Order: sequence, then C-alpha cells, then structure tokens
Amino acid sequence: MLTAIQGHTVEPSTKTKALDVIEGTRGGRHWVDGDTPPPKSAQESLQHVQIEPGYEVKLFAAEPLVRDPVAIAFDHRGEMFVAEYSDYPIGPPEGEDPLSKIVMVSDTDGDLVADRRIVFADKLNFAHSMMCYRGGLLVGAQTKVLFLKDTDGDNVADVRETVFDGFTPAHAQMQIGNPRWGIDNWVYMNYGPGEVFDAKTPDKKTKLPRKDFRFHPGTREFQADSGMGQFGNTVDRWGRRFYCTNRNPIMTTFLAPNVLKRNPFHVVAKPYYDVGKAGGETRVYPLVDMKSNYLSHAGTHTSACGTTAYLGELGEKSFGESVFVCEPIGHLVTRSIVQNDGVRLVATRAKEKSDFIASDDTWFRPSSLATGPDGALYLADMYRLWVEHPKFLPPEIAAKLDWRAGEDRGRIYRIVPTSAKTRPFSPPSTLAQTVDLLADQNGWRQFLGQRLLCEQQDLRAVDSVGKLLHHPSPTTRLHAMWTLDGLSALTKEDVIAAIQDAHPRVRSDAIGLSRTWIDQADVFAALGKAATSDTVTDRYAVALALADQDSDKAIELLAALALRDGADTHFLDGLLTSTQTTSQRVLSLMIRDDQFRQPGDAQRIMMVQRFASVIGARADLDSLATLLERLNQDVATDAEGTWWRAAIVSGLGEGLPRYRGKLGRLSLTKLLSDPPSRLAESASQTQAFFEQCSLTATDSDQDPVARAAAVNVLAYQPLSQSSSTLADLLLSDQPVEVQLASIRALAKNGTTAASEIVLQRWSELGSVVRGPALELVLRRSDSTKLALQAMAAGKMSASTLSIDQRVRLLKHSDESIKNQASELFGGAVSTNRQQVAKDYESALELKASGGEGAKVFARICAACHRRNGVGHDAGPDLSDTQNRSKAALLYDILDPNAKVEPRFTAYSILSVDGQVFNGLIVSESSEAVVLKMAEGKSKTIGRAEIEEIKVSKVSMMPEGIEKDITPQQMADLLAYLKGDHS
Repeated sequence: MLTAIQGHTVEPSTKTKALDVIEGTRGGRHWVDGDTPPPKSAQESLQHVQIEPGYEVKLFAAEPLVRDPVAIAFDHRGEMFVAEYSDYPIGPPEGEDPLSKIVMVSDTDGDLVADRRIVFADKLNFAHSMMCYRGGLLVGAQTKVLFLKDTDGDNVADVRETVFDGFTPAHAQMQIGNPRWGIDNWVYMNYGPGEVFDAKTPDKKTKLPRKDFRFHPGTREFQADSGMGQFGNTVDRWGRRFYCTNRNPIMTTFLAPNVLKRNPFHVVAKPYYDVGKAGGETRVYPLVDMKSNYLSHAGTHTSACGTTAYLGELGEKSFGESVFVCEPIGHLVTRSIVQNDGVRLVATRAKEKSDFIASDDTWFRPSSLATGPDGALYLADMYRLWVEHPKFLPPEIAAKLDWRAGEDRGRIYRIVPTSAKTRPFSPPSTLAQTVDLLADQNGWRQFLGQRLLCEQQDLRAVDSVGKLLHHPSPTTRLHAMWTLDGLSALTKEDVIAAIQDAHPRVRSDAIGLSRTWIDQADVFAALGKAATSDTVTDRYAVALALADQDSDKAIELLAALALRDGADTHFLDGLLTSTQTTSQRVLSLMIRDDQFRQPGDAQRIMMVQRFASVIGARADLDSLATLLERLNQDVATDAEGTWWRAAIVSGLGEGLPRYRGKLGRLSLTKLLSDPPSRLAESASQTQAFFEQCSLTATDSDQDPVARAAAVNVLAYQPLSQSSSTLADLLLSDQPVEVQLASIRALAKNGTTAASEIVLQRWSELGSVVRGPALELVLRRSDSTKLALQAMAAGKMSASTLSIDQRVRLLKHSDESIKNQASELFGGAVSTNRQQVAKDYESALELKASGGEGAKVFARICAACHRRNGVGHDAGPDLSDTQNRSKAALLYDILDPNAKVEPRFTAYSILSVDGQVFNGLIVSESSEAVVLKMAEGKSKTIGRAEIEEIKVSKVSMMPEGIEKDITPQQMADLLAYLKGDHS
C-alpha cells in the first residue's frame, strides 16, 4: 500500500505489483484502512486550530449543547438557531424517525459562551439549512421548503407547514436549501430542480431545471435562477449573491432567467461565472493530508461549501469585502476579497499561501458560517470523522466506514478581529427602531430591518425610510431604496435622484428599478446621461434597462453602448437581451459609424456576427430585408467593408437554423436560393457580394485575414457553386488561414460531398488543418467509411486519428465501420482494463522524462484537459495531479470510466441533417443547446436543428489510450503529471 507522510506519497517498491497498488489507491482504498486518531475534546481541538494573524477564534458552543451543526441563523431577537444534520449522510435506520433538528443555542449570562439548548424542531427529514422568516424559520428539507414557527412562546415550533414541495435532491449534499433574503426582496435558495408546486396550489406544478430556486415572499411566485449551487449561498452587503459547488468555491449569476427570456433569439452559454478560481486552479493549504475520493484533489478545493460573505462592521476594509468558504475535507476555511473588474466581480485570496482557518485535527469539519447581530463571525464545525457521501465511494469501501462517528459531537466558534469591540444587539420593539436598523453599520442588522419592514408592509414607515435615501452611508441608501420598492412606495423622483448617487452600486440598482417609469421623459433623460458615465457598471445597467424599448433614442443609446463596450462579451450578452426586436436597427447604426467600419478586428467581427445571429434566429422578414439591403449597398466600391458584410452573412448563417416559425426550417443557403417574396430582390442582389467574396478569396494579393473572411461567406452558397473554389483553396500553396477558413466553410455545408472535397485534397493539408478537416469527415457515417477506405488504401495515415476518434470508431454503432476500424487499428479496445493496467505496470518503474511527458500531454491529453494553464477544459482540470501517486494516475488514465463525475457526462447530438456532435452540455434553453467539445470548442445547436440527444454513461475520455502510447511514453507522461519538467 502507499504510505502518506506529511502530504507526500511514497511510491511502491519494485516488488509491489502495480495493479494491486493501483486498486489500493482508488475510491478511498489508500486511506480506509489507515489509523484514525480519536476525537478531541472541544478545548483540545481548539488548540489545534490556526487562524490568520490579526484575528482570534474562541469556542462558543460544543456538545452536548450542539451536535452535528452545519448551519447557523439569527432571528430578529438575536437568538441563534442551529441546523443539526444528523440524517447525514445515510439517514436513520429503516422505520425510524428522521434525525435532523433545529435547536436554539443561547448565551444567557453574557460571557460569550453558550449555556442553553432548546430543541426548536426535531424529526425533520434531511433538514440542513434555514433562514429566519416571518417570525419563524424557512427550512430546506430534502424535497420541501418548510415553515416552522413558535406561536405560544415556549421556543418550540408548533407550526409546521410546507411552503413548496416537489424538489428532486441529487444527494444529501445537494438538495433544496440555504434560503437567503436578497436585496431585491426575493428569497434565493440552492438547487431547486423538480416538479415543484406551492403547497397552497398542489395541482399547479412547474418543471424546474437543475438550477437554483427563488420565490417572492409576497406573491409566492417562484422560478429558477440561472446558476446552480450545492451547499453554499450568501448575499453580501451590496446585495450581490454568491454560491458554490464542491469545486467552484465562489460563483455568481450575471443574467437571471427573467432577463434571458427577454430575447429568446440570443443564446447565452453561461449566464453565471466563477468569481474566484475554480477546480484545479484553486489552492488550499491543509495542515494534514486531504482524504478525498474524486481524483484526490489534494491542495485544491474538493468540498467547497458554506460560502459566506461577512456583513459585520469589524476589522479593516478588506475584511468587510471578504467571502469565506469552508473546505471540510481539508479541515480549513478560506478567505477571499471580492472586488469589481469591469462588469465582472473577481475574488482573490486574502493570503497567497495560507488559509484563514486550518486545523490538524482530522475531525474538524467546518461546514458554514454566519455573521452575528454583534458583528462576530460564527463557524459551524460538524466535527465528524467522515464527511464524504457513500454515493461517491466504492460500496466495499463505504461499508467499512462508520458514517455515524462524531454524531454526538459538534462545535461552534466565534471569530473576531483581534482587539475588536463588538456592539450588543437590542431587538427592535417599535417601527422607528426597525427603520433605524437600515442605518446601522452592521450589514446583518440592515438586512434584518429591510426584511422586517417588507414582511410587515406597514406603510407608516415610508416617510422615515424615504429620508434614509439621503443618508451618508451608501449601504443605507441602497437598503432604503429596495425597502421602499418592497413596500411599493418607491417613486419616480426617488429613482431619478438615485441614478445620480455618488456610489456606483446605488446607481446601477436605481437604473434597474427605473424600468417602471422608463417611458417617461425625465427618467429616460436620466438613463441617457447614465449611458455616457465613466463607470462601466452604469452603462451596463442602462443596456439592461432598455429592454423592449424601440424608440429611435433608445436604439441610439443601445448602439452607442455597443460601440463603446460591446467587445466585452459579458457586456454584449447583457445588451443583446434588450434587442429582441431591435437588433437590426442597432446593428445598422453601428455599421454607420466611420470608426467601427475600419478594417475589422476579432472583437468587432464577433459583435457583428452575434447581432446578425439574433436577427437570423428571429427571421423577421422586414428586418432581414433591411439588413440585406444594407449589405448590398456599395458592394462594388466598398472593399474595406468586406469584413462586416462577411460577419453579417456568417451571423445570419448561424442564426437562421435556430428559427422556429411559420417559414419552416431555414438556412441562409435556402433563404437566398428560394427567398420569400419580401426578400426576393435583396436576396438576388446579394449574389454580387458572394461573387466579390469569391474573387477576394482567390486573390493571392489580398491579405490572408481578408481572404479568410471572404471564404467564410462561401459557406452559405450552394456547394455546387463554391465547390471548385473551396477545393482550390485547400491546395498546399494557400495560407493556413485560408485553408482553415475553407474547412470551416465546408463544415458549414456538412454534406458527404463536402467531405469528399477534403479527402481529395488530404495530401495538400498541413498538420494544423488536418485536425478540423478530420472532424468534418467523421461527422457522417458515409464519409467516415470513405475515410477508412482511404486509410486502407494508404492515401491517409491511420495515425492521423486521435485516441478519441479511434475509440469511437472501434465502438461505432455501425457494424461495417467498427469492422473497418478493427482491421485498420489491430482489433477492438480491450474490455479488460485491469489486464491493460497490468501490461503497463512497467511504466511505474521506467526512468522517465517530464519534458518528454509534456509532449505526450500535448498530443494525447490537451484536447480535453488543462494543466497549469496548458490545454483545454472539456474534462477535469489536471493541475493538481502532482498530489497523486503515479499508480493512481495510471489507473485513472487506463480506466477512465470507473467513476464518471456527473458534470463530465458526455452527450451525443444528432442533427436533422445527419451530423453528430459529441461533448458536454454546458447550457440549454427552450431555443438551443450549447455543447462544449474537445480543444475548448463550443457549438450552439438550435432545438429546431436537433433530431436526437443521447446521454452517455461513460467518461468523455475514452478507454483505449494504450493503442496510442507506449509504456515509456506513459512513464514520461506520469512524470510530467507529477510535476517533473526536466
């Protein structure tokens, strides 16, 4: 067996059978039989906790007052409620009551140490999180959202009501939960898929996707959010929501579903993003070895949870900008500082090479944090021996673990900056005191004031809250504005004034709220001024606010914003949600701009293509006619305009197949060859531009970039017209840019005839061009057969195929292809992966070169994996592989399907015209699916283009790598993955 010593792995002796070692390092086998230290007392464990200099941590509560704590919340009285997740991970014995509880834990004598425990509610089914709400608690409980309340003053819930039901949990770590009151007066929760219904209307069910969930407390309207969290959800003092998954410690949503729906013709691949580093790019610094089951992500976040923004007023400025993330597998808590970077947010580690809290007590399992009414930060430590879920371990390993070890223990810690003076909290007893909370320096108190006022809906508070719009504190002004909105008392004058506020967050939120009065001249004038602001978040908010506005002034503003900021893809994504019916008018104004029309760069080409794609997907005949008329104007005399005309054609070509309407299935080729009467004249005139593009494409005196742009246009001519030109452009004397553009043009056509052109010119293609050329050929079964025949005849080398391509052919559903491949490649992929591993055990002992291994990585792995910034991220990031043994890495390489992580499940999409695309679905809507493929490529496929979607239960990484790598090359690759670059 491998031995772990201070984070380093000792490799097996040469006498040890490699296969036995490999088997022993999978799914927890490398640590399951090791000695585990006994639990420590609360005070002893505290001595093993290290905290960032400048802060102090003290024990607030421990068993028997608290057991299995995973979440903390404070109510309007300042009382602490704790979720005890004793159902985790396997639930109670069959036939027994659920084990989860909500308890009140109190310090009754003011010594900052808890001394009282009251069980508020017990027998709760997998209840792991809560929020104080309407005098009680809102609780996430596996498939339900519950409301618990004490109405008789005994601190025991006598009201148990289901608010929402029908959620589908993934497992005990990933289910509906972590409710948080948003700045916009909606409640946000993690992970809300299912056939969901309001308990008041059980017959009215709504199918929700695997996304987060939100509802409005007043109307109980509910819907999905764009992002998806696991166990971690927080709203910072500025109202920005962050959430996490186990490998993504800090994420945020930048376009909500209700915003995305404003323009169904615009596809946003990822309306959320990582604020901090994610996956293998994260770094944590545990004091003891991390015992993980998934690829042993030692040294990185593997169980990120409990993401929490600090809301108190204590400490230096950076502490107030901090977001904390628990890492229970690493026995630590990280601290990151969140700041603006354009329209995005970016989180950076507070300390480069140390964590906020870390312990060498392996029972220390931090789960979540909460800001208290006093400004202190409270940390829940579940204090369990194991916190993995048995679902992710081999059954024989899961059976060995005592999943209950530590269920009688648990700790809560209180954290403050050194020498900080906290302020006692006095619960509000009058309406005036509740309003005063909005002006408190403590963000927890501000959110409490906003929530209570919105829950109470007492309009007597309106005047007092309105005065706070002029308070010196920007967070007070922000809360006052949103509180008035929650009371339906915000006025147009309030918003106009706030649009001119000194703080950018107040301004941007006010711009968003202005949509209620956007048709009024004074509000629109304020937006017009904000559109010229030096602050990009102001301009972005204006772009979002102008949705559905079709006045000439609105179009001018949108065009000006696109010209100034559209090169930023996030900004452009937001702006395009506002142009469902106006994209053509905005694009036409952009093209009129003299500076924009100068020879195009990649950003401007992208902008034109995306606008044109929306126009194509909508396929409004008037808009198409106007755009084509503009495209045809001055074609003969405007050679410099070829780039934007080509970008329009390319964008229309991408968008038209996504159209679903009375015109039937569309493509640019079909539209131009058989146009509706409204487009007949402009379509016929467009032929002049195609002819010009044919001349430009073949003109060797032209710049290769201009020629490539012209070639892109030829993709949308009937192949009968462009085939000879495209074939000539694949000759070896053509620039690589032109050859690649020709391959892309043929790929757009996608027919067997297009593949035949590629195969005829195969000997002329260089190595850079052959990759995408081969992808085109392998899309169809009939062209695949032609390629295999060419290989058999010696016209193509079989070594041209990548491992992925080779294995797919060896396992192809078409028997004739499978047989051809087997004859060419020497037989099918071995199904006995253990035998293959044994055959390669010599790779563990051979003298190896990491430098040579880097070359193997580039050839074999980089198409789908990234390591230290090199490669593509279609599969798991491999930056952390130096923390694994060579034996474990070898087994993962040779047996990739032993454990397929759900987010790397591959899909196969068959298009209506017979093409097959394989990859990960990274985004999907009612209009389109976005597929991430090898080499970082993505493909947006309209629903109207899809014949069938199939899910694969195997990894995207194929078995069969042994067909393309020798034991020596494997040894070199392992050395490289272990960090040897010699």
